[in-house]
Amino acid sequence: MKEKRHAGCLFHFDHVPPPGQRTFGAIDLYQIGEICCQCGYEIKPHLQYCFELSYIVSGSGYFYIDDACVKVDEGDIMFNAVGHRHAIQAGPSDMLRYVYMGFLFNEQADAEFADIHSFFRSVPYQHAKDTYNAVIPFLRNIDEFYTQKPYSHTMIKNYLEEVVVLSYRSFTEKSAKFARYTPQKSPHSVGNTVYSVIRYVENHIFELKSIGTIAEDLGYSYTYLSHTFKDKTGMTLQRYINHKKVEKALELLKYGNLSVKQVAARLHYETLPSFSKAFSRIMGYPPSQYVAMQREEAKAAD
Repeated sequence: MKEKRHAGCLFHFDHVPPPGQRTFGAIDLYQIGEICCQCGYEIKPHLQYCFELSYIVSGSGYFYIDDACVKVDEGDIMFNAVGHRHAIQAGPSDMLRYVYMGFLFNEQADAEFADIHSFFRSVPYQHAKDTYNAVIPFLRNIDEFYTQKPYSHTMIKNYLEEVVVLSYRSFTEKSAKFARYTPQKSPHSVGNTVYSVIRYVENHIFELKSIGTIAEDLGYSYTYLSHTFKDKTGMTLQRYINHKKVEKALELLKYGNLSVKQVAARLHYETLPSFSKAFSRIMGYPPSQYVAMQREEAKAAD
């Protein structure tokens, strides 16, 4: 892993696997890394020789693909196809930090990833808001290249495939109209109601705004859903949502390299104090203390 520094570039870690060591299952990895640059910093136009997935960790900027210009913000995923001119510029008043991977599918992908491969070849670029928390496997994969622990090759392969699949889901769900998430209900299937709520919360943790929205999407009344959940689990639905949000916050703070403020925004808390209060109520200490604890653990491990 090499670190590059240029004027306007705060850091740039770039790893290029050597020939003969770039195949990870169905994916041939040509480049993976992370860059953080100051306002207005430009990555000059270049011809894209492989597929590239980029995840905006923080800040904002612009991705240029041929004659198109796409505004990107924190939590966005960008895909660039082969054979198109590509450039990037940080926003005028915001630093831009993103992770990226350059790759191609090999012959092993013909069956398992045929639909994804065809989708990626169909357009010059794709742009979507991340709905599956793809930043976690992205950043964990970069860590694997640093640490090279036992079975790193297996972990890298799994993380690469996870990033590709989660990105594909975000891209396709943006443009497709999917059937509502409504379970089949019968008079004796109250347990299915609770399980449907649990799965819904798991799959929409970054979009949850109210219990009313959950009830509407699942086809239940607000009163019935709240009462049934409390009756079967002994916990109110709001309390369950609060616990799941804090659980996801712990994951983002530990593995996502995000600030407390960014995590609060990602989980749709209206203010930083409201997030800190919800976190403290469950964990017994504020998120800032958790971040400090993680830093101390990292120092001890070094």
